[in-house]
Amino acid sequence: MKKVVLSFLPMLVFILVIISCQALAAQEEKSIPVQGGQNLSLYKDCCALVVGVGNYDQWPDLPNAVNDAKEVSRFFRQRAFKVKLLTDPGSQELKKALDDFVREAGQEQDRAIVFYYVGHGKSRVIADGTRCDWIIPRDCPLLQDNPQGFDDRAIDLKALVKFSTLLRSKHVLMLFDASFSGTAFSYEPAALKIIDRTSALPVRQYIIAGKEGERISEQSVFKQFLLKGLEGEADLIYDGYITGSELGHYLIDMVEKVTAGWQHPQYAKASDPALAGGDFIFLPVEVKSESVRLFVETDPKDAQVKILNINPRFEQGMELEPGKYHLEVSASGCTTKQEWITLEPGEDKKFEIHLEKEPAKEQEQEPGKAPGKEQGKESGKGENALFNSLGMEFVFIKPGSFVMGSPAGSGGEPDDEKEHRVTISKGFYIQTMEVTMGQFRKFIQATGYGGIESEKKSGCWVKAEGGIWRQKKGIGWDSRRTWESAESAQTERHPVTCVTWNDAQAFIKWLSRKEGAVYDLPTEAEWEYACRAGTITPFSFGRCLSTDQANYDGIGPLFADCQGSYRLARYRPIETGSLAPNPWRLFDMHGNVAEWCQDWYAPYPDGPATDPKGPPEGTERVMRGGHWATDARGCCSARRWSLPPDAASEAVGFRLVVRRR
Repeated sequence: MKKVVLSFLPMLVFILVIISCQALAAQEEKSIPVQGGQNLSLYKDCCALVVGVGNYDQWPDLPNAVNDAKEVSRFFRQRAFKVKLLTDPGSQELKKALDDFVREAGQEQDRAIVFYYVGHGKSRVIADGTRCDWIIPRDCPLLQDNPQGFDDRAIDLKALVKFSTLLRSKHVLMLFDASFSGTAFSYEPAALKIIDRTSALPVRQYIIAGKEGERISEQSVFKQFLLKGLEGEADLIYDGYITGSELGHYLIDMVEKVTAGWQHPQYAKASDPALAGGDFIFLPVEVKSESVRLFVETDPKDAQVKILNINPRFEQGMELEPGKYHLEVSASGCTTKQEWITLEPGEDKKFEIHLEKEPAKEQEQEPGKAPGKEQGKESGKGENALFNSLGMEFVFIKPGSFVMGSPAGSGGEPDDEKEHRVTISKGFYIQTMEVTMGQFRKFIQATGYGGIESEKKSGCWVKAEGGIWRQKKGIGWDSRRTWESAESAQTERHPVTCVTWNDAQAFIKWLSRKEGAVYDLPTEAEWEYACRAGTITPFSFGRCLSTDQANYDGIGPLFADCQGSYRLARYRPIETGSLAPNPWRLFDMHGNVAEWCQDWYAPYPDGPATDPKGPPEGTERVMRGGHWATDARGCCSARRWSLPPDAASEAVGFRLVVRRR
């Protein structure tokens, strides 16, 4: 499990948003009328970089950071801003992004730049008695644990002030959704005045969400009123424009009122008079919808259309966010067709899909005894689905070969995920969903099984306050979970967790006797083969993993080009089968809860392998699939996890396979 060191330092969620507007009409300088009948020339355009850090290596995780970054980014994109989003950068990645921005986007004078920051921060008194502030990248160590490493990786607020002065753009507004001393800034009242010719002078303005030591709420009040203010509430002199000074005045007033005085925003201008004369001006623009209406015409006309990677049912003209969608079109007597489509912002999309007639063929009879009371339901691969008396559904996976593991340099662990070809020589049935609370309860009720190891031994690993995993004694499969609340209680359809590998074996023995069939955990190779479903990308859905497709907690630094995929943080497991299945109709193979496999953990063998089953002995059993509290990298098809067979976690469950006799 991910280890996070607990810190009692102020939690300052980190998002860095350097917002760059697109040209607001054509690529011409925008001007506005001012007193005296003259026009005030402002900006040709703006540039944008959005950085959010919430999944720290050592500092406590900040669950809302990335979501807040995306909300702010979406807000500005809808208002004709072009925004690039970067999440969870390490120190070098963040420093490079700032340097690149100065060299590339920061050389245009007639450009407005907004810098938005929220995240972990640190203030302290240094040797000469002055106070200093730092922002904390993902890989920065804790100060008390590694002072030298902290100095190397934390970013001094003075360096960010220097960054703002290196930009040639005349107007720069820096917003910090954080609390620190801010001694790098020169504070003054946020004066209100009518826009005049002096407003076009160069300016560097800074607004901080709180003073040093003030706790910033995870549900950011500062962000809430920032967006409300820019929607129009911060136009305090009613001239149709919002200035940086108006925004500062508005945020100070509203945040202090709503928080009953426990959070005090601060407003400042650059101490250099040459960069303190003007005022940032937000220009009124038409709010643009990013949604796209999708139309699919089919031949035959009565064909069924599904979008496999989202929950809502397809309807002609349905509105969708820009992105990639996995279409499936099927009709009786025709060959089913699947294809990925891309929807661009702001334009309706129409597709025409023709299905070929399916050639007549004899129904294949599966040899051997198959478990289940119901048979004959078609699976996503065209094979019979099987059901047992507990309501478990299994689909048949045909034999085949695939490349198991990850290539070096792909973001995986080359030593742990070494690529090698594997052949699965025998077909098997695999459960479409993870074993649920209700199904496991039937086992307990039927057997009176009292051997649950998490209850009797060391306990279950749970996610405690501050995002730290702790082993808590007395927590069993049916105990109240750390994530439970009145709004999100555990149900019979949730995956069972806090069960060890040994507990899963007891369940399997009971079910095999009850059904008269051979149940088992999948081998690691079978699991990855079924998860990939014929794909070679990091996920069975492609290069990126959407939160419409999987339940996980952050996109992760290795998938910086997938920023739009991570839109929803759930912070808990969800009911099985709630999200889209993979191409072989298996649900939650990526995320939700990790799943026990049959194998002992060991390095992969050299060269190709057929039906590998792992070593004959070991100390830890393999788990696969990632879970609700890990990032996207942890959910890759090739990602490996392991725990001792007598360990349990509220992020680990299991699914079963059925083998032919």
